[in-house]
Amino acid sequence: MEDSHSLTLIVDIVIIIAASLLFGVLAHKLRQSVILAYILVGILIGPYGFGLINNIEEVTSLAEIGVALLMFIIGLEFKFSTLNEVWKVSVIGGLIQIITMVILGYLLSRAFGWPIFDSVILGMIVSISSTMVVAKLLGERGELEHISSKIMIGMLIVQDLAVIMMIFFISNFEEISRGNILDIVKVLAIGMGTVTGIILIGRKLLPKVMHLVVRTGSKEMFLLSIFAVAIGGAISTHLLGLSIALGAFIVGFLLSEAEYNLEISVMVRPLRDLFTVIFFVSIGMFINPMTLHDNIYLVGCIILLLLVGKLALCSLPTLFFGYDGKTSLKVGMSMMQVGEFSFVMLTIGQKYGYLQPALTSSIIASALVTIMLTPLSMGLSDGLYQFFSKKRLIQKVFNLIPRLNLYTEREESPQRTNHLILCGYGRSGSHLVMDLKDKYYITIIEHDPRMIHKIKEAGLNYLFGDAINHHVLIKANIARAKILVLAIPDEKTKKIAIRYARVYNPEIFIVVRARDEKQTQELLNLGANVALVPEILWTKEIIDRITKGTNEQNSDDLM
Repeated sequence: MEDSHSLTLIVDIVIIIAASLLFGVLAHKLRQSVILAYILVGILIGPYGFGLINNIEEVTSLAEIGVALLMFIIGLEFKFSTLNEVWKVSVIGGLIQIITMVILGYLLSRAFGWPIFDSVILGMIVSISSTMVVAKLLGERGELEHISSKIMIGMLIVQDLAVIMMIFFISNFEEISRGNILDIVKVLAIGMGTVTGIILIGRKLLPKVMHLVVRTGSKEMFLLSIFAVAIGGAISTHLLGLSIALGAFIVGFLLSEAEYNLEISVMVRPLRDLFTVIFFVSIGMFINPMTLHDNIYLVGCIILLLLVGKLALCSLPTLFFGYDGKTSLKVGMSMMQVGEFSFVMLTIGQKYGYLQPALTSSIIASALVTIMLTPLSMGLSDGLYQFFSKKRLIQKVFNLIPRLNLYTEREESPQRTNHLILCGYGRSGSHLVMDLKDKYYITIIEHDPRMIHKIKEAGLNYLFGDAINHHVLIKANIARAKILVLAIPDEKTKKIAIRYARVYNPEIFIVVRARDEKQTQELLNLGANVALVPEILWTKEIIDRITKGTNEQNSDDLM
């Protein structure tokens, strides 16, 4: 007999995925953030909409996996080097923005009569911008190399780190509420000691365990181990009284310097994306449209605080640190939204009994509006700068602000690097590198740990990964490469890599190893410039040698 409870959960997941796909495609067509679409799906299918899904608790449990995987990826991809060029404005300016927005959010909530802890959480939520939305839009606009984008990414990293402490405080409001300084210090000490212990043990143990798994060469084992450490780390911190998000971030950070970190990121992304969709849909399920109608003024004030507050608190510090007005305005107008980690804090706050339904719905509605406005505000920043820069009064006001240095926006596109990407460091690949390394800058993509060891011994540039995944090719800078050589045996990988290469770089010259003459034609039809069969080349070489040797011998006989 089938378990009706399990079947209901499966049906709920199918409904979420199908509806998210439909609305996600629609959002993409309308050039809107898919996050908006997912939250809207939650509103429509949830208990306050058409009531297709009523068991929110089970969906929320699945959503927590999305939170853990999201924080795991952030930790995995976190690099302090990102802050090097713009660390002053990113760190100092970012902290000023966070602290000020927390205070303003708290004061706004208290003015509407909400409890103290609800007000503190609201302040924390509005202080965080969306790494996902901003980075995605910058990538789509081709502006990731601009100085303004580096400042934004730097500020977002500072915010992501601040989220860890915010989540910690939300999880321990009960101890803090007692007002005993010793209790607060104790909670902080236990938390920091626990985190330090996990980091010290994990730094020595985790990479060794993962290395043993990598050496098996099994992708299934590799994926299972990644999922186990990500979720295991999250559950460990949860059992210790800390948040799931914190544990997942720590585990990701511990693996961030591993040579196979790109492969981990690539393999986890599909799982993260799936559970993140469920997470945003679950957020939408908590929105009661009728409650929003009764709190329209609160929604309007939160939106106004986000737009005006973040514009000023991100633009002015950037201007103060010596960046030009165009750069400063672009930074401010790109950060005027609520971030995905704000939803994480909102979920955790609800879990601990904070945030009344009216306030929760008001926060989510404000987030929807500001996220929806982000593409528009980002696109308008240059035009608004041109308009305001002509006003003498504004110029005089800006001139009163002391400048530490003067930087201007660098918008030139990076030149093509014309490097060679080699997929596969076997016998033919290694010989090819030895012959061409003096002529080209070569990046090797390899998945076999034994080959990676040889590549490292040779002092060559490499990426641990599989060419079947486009994220690995992007990391290898396929868009600006001159030549792609596929010296790998797997037929499926070669075909997919050719398709991706042609999408990202239509002009790239592709050389691929084929199995036989039939496959040669297939690969050429897919877009390869040259497809070679080693056995045929070897046969031709033998024939040429025999012919040449025979001719030389005949010549000697004639003499």
